[in-house]
Amino acid sequence: MPCAPMTPTTRIANRAVTTGAVLLCLVLAGSIRSQGQAPAARPAPAPASPQTSGAATVTPQQTLINQYCMGCHSDGLKSGGLALSALNLDAPVGSAQSPGSTEIAEKVIRKLRGGLMPPAGARRPDKQSAAEFVSWLENKIDTASTESKPGRVPLRRLNRREYGYAVRDLIGLDIDARAWLPDDNIKGNFDNNAAALQVSPNFVDQYVYAARAVAQEAIGNPKAPAETTTYGDAANMVISLPPQGEPGSGRQQDHLEGMPFGTRGGFTAEHNFPADGEYELTIGDMALAREVPRMEFENTVIALLDGKEFYRTSIGGEADHKAIDQTLDPAVEAINGRLRKIHFRATQGQHKLTITFVHRSFAESDERIRTIALEGGQERIQAAHAMQIRGPLTVTGMSASTSRSKIFLCLPASAKASARQGAVTDSSDVACARKIVENLARHAFRRPVTAEDVNPLMAFYKSGSAAGGPGGGGFDSGVRDALSAVLASPHFLYRAETGAGTGSTRPLTDLELASRLSFFIWSSIPDDELLKVATESRLGKPDVLAAQVSRMLADPRAKTLSDDFASQWLHLSKLDEITPDRTQFPQASRLLDPRGLFKEELQLFVDSVLRSDRSVFELLTANYTFLNERLAMHYGIETVKGGDFRRVTLDNPARHGLLGKGAILMLTAYPNRTSPPVRGAWILDRLLGAPPPEPPLNVPSFPENKRGQPPKTLRARLEQHRANPTCGACHGAMDPLGLALENFNAVGQFRANDPDTLTPIDATGQLPDGTKIDGPEDLRRALVSRPDHQFVQALTENLMTYALGRSLDYHDMPTVRRLVRQAAADDYRFKSIVLGVVSSDAFRRKEAEDQVKLASTQAGGH
Repeated sequence: MPCAPMTPTTRIANRAVTTGAVLLCLVLAGSIRSQGQAPAARPAPAPASPQTSGAATVTPQQTLINQYCMGCHSDGLKSGGLALSALNLDAPVGSAQSPGSTEIAEKVIRKLRGGLMPPAGARRPDKQSAAEFVSWLENKIDTASTESKPGRVPLRRLNRREYGYAVRDLIGLDIDARAWLPDDNIKGNFDNNAAALQVSPNFVDQYVYAARAVAQEAIGNPKAPAETTTYGDAANMVISLPPQGEPGSGRQQDHLEGMPFGTRGGFTAEHNFPADGEYELTIGDMALAREVPRMEFENTVIALLDGKEFYRTSIGGEADHKAIDQTLDPAVEAINGRLRKIHFRATQGQHKLTITFVHRSFAESDERIRTIALEGGQERIQAAHAMQIRGPLTVTGMSASTSRSKIFLCLPASAKASARQGAVTDSSDVACARKIVENLARHAFRRPVTAEDVNPLMAFYKSGSAAGGPGGGGFDSGVRDALSAVLASPHFLYRAETGAGTGSTRPLTDLELASRLSFFIWSSIPDDELLKVATESRLGKPDVLAAQVSRMLADPRAKTLSDDFASQWLHLSKLDEITPDRTQFPQASRLLDPRGLFKEELQLFVDSVLRSDRSVFELLTANYTFLNERLAMHYGIETVKGGDFRRVTLDNPARHGLLGKGAILMLTAYPNRTSPPVRGAWILDRLLGAPPPEPPLNVPSFPENKRGQPPKTLRARLEQHRANPTCGACHGAMDPLGLALENFNAVGQFRANDPDTLTPIDATGQLPDGTKIDGPEDLRRALVSRPDHQFVQALTENLMTYALGRSLDYHDMPTVRRLVRQAAADDYRFKSIVLGVVSSDAFRRKEAEDQVKLASTQAGGH
C-alpha cells in the first residue's frame, strides 16, 4: 500500500527520521532486488560500524529501518496495518520467544524481495544495502529456528479431482467426477487445501449417489434398459442450419492426434457399455437442403470402436449433390439416413467410439478469399460434431472388462453358471465375495483391514445378493452393493492423520506417510508396493523413502504434478474465463479458439521439465516447446505439419520458457487487448511469490483511446494512469514486468507494432532494483540471474503448499529456504526439491491440536 503523506505534524513527531523515511517504509512492503548471496551458502554480511547515540547502540539494520520505514510504519501511522515497533532486531528473531517479531520480519522480507515498495519515483536504499539487510534478517531467523513447527492438517475429504483418480486406480474405471460431484473451493492457489475441503449434507448426498453410479458402471448390468446417450451438442443431431462445432475444435481438415493414419477430422467419445450386446449409433446430420457447398465432393465417413472400423459410408459427391438439387427434402432425408441407426456389437466396459473421415486431398481452399485458418487447407468438407449411442438392444453376456477384471479376483461356481442371477448364494460365494471386499477395502482405506472393517461391508453384499434384492440379486449385485459401500465409506472419502505417540509434535505413521506421499505425487491412493513397504514400517527410512519418490515420479501417474499442481500454481484455469474477441482476433476465436492447444502445449512443456528431472530454471529458459501444425502456424512457425504434438526447438528466443507460452500470455490479458499490469502482477505472484496488494476501491478507470483524438500507445496510457499517486505505488513494480512482454498480443502472437498507433512497441523498462530491461529476453535473464533465486523459492513454497494440503505461514519459511539451499547442490533439479519436501518435518510430522491452538493464540497476542 502506498505510504501516507508526511504532514508537518508528522515531521515534527518524527524528527529522528530523515525525509527518506516515507520511502523505505515502503521497502518493507516489497522490492524485486538482488540479495547478493547465493542460497547455497549465505553467511550474514559483516555489519558496518554501529552508530552510537548516548548509551544506546543503533545497528546498521535498525538505522535502515529508522531512515526509510518508520515514517509510515510507526505506531501512530501504522500504514497497511503494520507497525515496525514490534520488530525488535536485537531480540532472537525467529525463536519461540518472539513469534510476533518473526511474523513481522517475514512480511518485511517478502515485501522487500517483491519490489512493490518504495513506490515508483521514491528514494530507496541502494541495491546492496537492501540485499544485505534481507540476507541478514533471513539468516537471523533461520539460525534461531531450531524448534520444529510442522503444523497440523485437519481432517479433509478427497476433492473431486482426487476422487476421480482414486476410482481409476481402485477399480480401473475412468470417470468424469464433474458429472456427480460439485466444484471444490480454492485456497492458497490449490484445490486440495484442507481448510477449504469442508462437507455439507449436500456433499454427503452427492458422494453417496456417486458411489452407487460408479459401482454400477464398473460392474455392469445385464438387465440394463436401452438408453440413449448424446455426445456433442444435441442441436447438431437433426439440423436445419449448418452445424456449429465446439470452440477450439478446428475445421476438421487435418489428421487429429489419436486418429488412424489417413483420416482427417472427426471426434471421439468414451462410452461405458453396461453389458455385452448389440447397440445402435446415430451420427449427427450432415446434409441439408438450404445450403449445399459441403456436398460438392464425396466425403467418406468411418465409424470405429477402439480403433477398429465397423461402418463406412459416403456423404456428398455428384450423385448426392444432384439429388438434393432436384428433390430437396427427400434426398436430404435419404442421405442423412445413411448416418442413422447403425447397428454394432460391443462388450461390457469402457470403449472409445470414433467418427472420422478418409483424408481425400491436401488441396488448399476453393474459396475466392483466403480462409481465416492460419494453417490454410480445404473448407468445403464435412465435419462431425455429434453422435448418439443407444442400447443395449440385446444382451449376450458380461465380458471381463478392465474394471471387472480388477474387481473380481475370483468367481465362485454359482457366478460362473449362466443362471446365477437370482440364485441363492452358498459358502463358496461368500468366501469369494469376502476376498473381493477385503481387497477393495484395503486399497480404498489405504491400510490393512480387519474384520471390524469388512463385516459391515459384507452385510451390503449379502443384502444385494439375496434373491429379490436390488438389481434382482446374485453374486454381481452383491459385489456391486459392497463396492458402493466402500466408495461411500468415510475411510475412503476422508484423510485423517493422528500420528504416532503422544508428544506435542508426532511423526506420521508409515501408512499415513504413504497416503500423504501418494496423494502428493499421484493425487491418488497408494499402490501395492507403497502399501507393502509402509505396512512393513520401512517407508520412514531415508533410503527407502528416496527410492519410492524416484519410482513414483517415473510412473505415468506422476503427470498429475504437471496437469494439476503446475496448472493450479500457474493459474491455468483463468484461461476458461477468457474468450478471445471475435472482432479483434478472428483467426483465434470460435472454431479456431487456441485455448485447448495452449493448455496441451503448456502441460507437455512443464511435464518435460519436471519429470525429466531437469533444473526448474529451465521452466524459464528452455529453448523448446511442444506444437502441432495449428498451434505452430498461430505462432508463425511454418515447419511443423500434422495434428500431433511434438517437441520443437524454438528459433525466436522471445518464445523460450513459460513467458513465451500462449497460455500464460492469454491468461494475463483481456479478451481484446493486453494488460501489462495484469502480466506484471502474475509474475510477481506466481513466479516470484510476492503478490501485489489488492487495488484500492477508488482506482480511476483506465484511459482508453477516443474517436476523433490522436491515439496513444498502451504504454502512454499506462503512464497517464500511473501519474495518479494512488495507482503509481503498485504500478511501478508491475508495469515494467508486463511491458517487457508487450510484443505478445492478447492471444500470444508476436507483433512489432502497437495496434493503436502502428508505431514500434517500446518494451523497455527499469525494475525497482534499478535493473534495466528491454523485452522478454532481458526480463527472463533478470528473473534467472537473481542471486536470491526467488523463482525457485516461489516454486518450492507452492509445491510445499500442494504437498501438505495447507497454507504456509511464517513458521514454514526457514524450512522453505533450507530446501532451496539444499537443492542448489543438485542444480535445483525438481526431484531434489520433491525429496526435500517429503523429507521435511512439515511433511513427515504433525503438531497436536492443542499446540496449534496455542501457537495461534500467541500470534494473535502480538
